[in-house]
Amino acid sequence: MDFTKAKRIPPLTASLGQACYACFKTEGEGITLRRCTGCRSIQYCSAGCQQANWKEHKGICKAFQKLENEPVLRMSLLFALVDEPTTDFYSLDTIIATMVANQERYLEQVLNRRLTIPERNLLGWEPRCLACARTDRVIRMEAVENGSTSTPNTLKACHACKMAFYCSDHHWDAVQHKHAGEPAEDGHDGLTQCHMNQEIRQDIAFASIMEAAKMGQFKWAPERVKPSWASLKDTNWEAEFASRLVQDFGISTEAAGPFLRASSEALSMPMTILWALENLNLDDSWTRKETLIIHLLGAYQVEVMNADTFEEVLHRLPEVKKLNLVLCGPELATLTTVRERSQVMDMETCPNCAGQRRKRVQQLFTQKYHEYAQSLGSNFIKPDLAVAFNSGASQEGSESWKETMSFLVKNNIPSVFTAYNREEAEAEAKLLKAAGAQLIPRLGPTRNAWGSISFKKEPSRVTGFYSVNGWLAGGFR
Repeated sequence: MDFTKAKRIPPLTASLGQACYACFKTEGEGITLRRCTGCRSIQYCSAGCQQANWKEHKGICKAFQKLENEPVLRMSLLFALVDEPTTDFYSLDTIIATMVANQERYLEQVLNRRLTIPERNLLGWEPRCLACARTDRVIRMEAVENGSTSTPNTLKACHACKMAFYCSDHHWDAVQHKHAGEPAEDGHDGLTQCHMNQEIRQDIAFASIMEAAKMGQFKWAPERVKPSWASLKDTNWEAEFASRLVQDFGISTEAAGPFLRASSEALSMPMTILWALENLNLDDSWTRKETLIIHLLGAYQVEVMNADTFEEVLHRLPEVKKLNLVLCGPELATLTTVRERSQVMDMETCPNCAGQRRKRVQQLFTQKYHEYAQSLGSNFIKPDLAVAFNSGASQEGSESWKETMSFLVKNNIPSVFTAYNREEAEAEAKLLKAAGAQLIPRLGPTRNAWGSISFKKEPSRVTGFYSVNGWLAGGFR
């Protein structure tokens, strides 16, 4: 499969109506955006872009129009809303989840199909008041319900981040301190929601620049070998990678932020592996093994596309001569040929590793992990670590994951599971404990010190962020 030809999903700014929904350019790039007169959810920079996107947008556009004029649905959406502002974001998020689910169900009935990811994003990331959860669509529905003949006011955006919204000054006054005065609970480095939003906007702009340059998603790993293993316990992303990025790309330290955050997406996998190994082992003898065996559970596109970044494990363990990666997952069947499956493949390494005859090999198996292990019987070799990146075990396919978890526990296989956010991590931790795992506190459920620092906004909420491998659900041995 050629991943480079996959169509880019409209970024958050396009779903918020702040960038052209076809070409993703923003108003600050010398263009004027005009709202779609049908759904009033998205904007275009030109008639050409609208025409180019119309075939794709036509169905959902008309469905949104029907939704807005459906009396029964209108009543259900307005029923739970409150007039007075609140900072009880948990209650607001509960209301929003119900509203989004009701709208999604209605739209799918009208379209007679499941919504696509971009269509779901239009609902999940729809601008809504931070204090009461109202959207422009809901405000228009409210006006109709109240018999108003005047044009209702629209939401206003925070002047700093432009990604938090309010329906009135009264509501903004009630929540502004939560938005810009207090650290975001699920952000990073004590940043506020406003500052987190600004980082996200920078990252979207950076991705657009890479796309315009036809370079695709930015990916980087340093081609250097550390002289010896150094603990990861008293360091961080910036200390380990920022200066090297500046050196490799000739950028200023101030400009390194988007580069570093983008790099952390893929690098979070090898760095999480190293962090887990350091915390699962009682001493550092694992850093001097001839061969290190890592099994990747539930592997799919991300692990395959970013296979070269796993060499960072070798680069930080100079005494290890061979890194053996085994990727297991049913979805790998769509990415591989029959000939490629189970074959030991020698992967390309940097000149330094190649000169030292250090190797990185990879095998792909299109089975669930417990099935793969059981099929080998006595030939199964226990890995130094089994890792499931963003497994989603608590979200879907939990029964098959339960079998894998039980196998890991019963066979005392050192393991770690990661998740996108706290909610998923805590749910997966319960599954691991139910399977008999004795979780190591430093490995979850807790924030992952080496999760990606490129954060995304949680959909269908007024606040909240998540990131790739952002949380450790649990580690055990």
